[in-house]
Amino acid sequence: MEDKDDVKTSGMGDFGFKINEPFFIVSRLPMRRVAEAIGASNVVIKRLVKSRLAQQFFFDQVTKTVKSVQWKNRSLQLSGNNLIISPTNSRWF
Repeated sequence: MEDKDDVKTSGMGDFGFKINEPFFIVSRLPMRRVAEAIGASNVVIKRLVKSRLAQQFFFDQVTKTVKSVQWKNRSLQLSGNNLIISPTNSRWF
């Protein structure tokens, strides 16, 4: 088990993400729309606006989750067929 002091804060993470670097989740469909966190709970697909923080996400190496830049205490989570954003729960299923 890693101590909190041993966790990297930059570079590449365990899952191929750059640690603490903002990124967009881009659709492979022709319009190339991006995921956006709406109302701190729902995630929908919208057109890209690079300055919109709700469309940016980052990988947190400590909790090993993808978090929203706008809501740093919330992480992406699958709920059935839907992608939602909820309070960070870093337990493994």
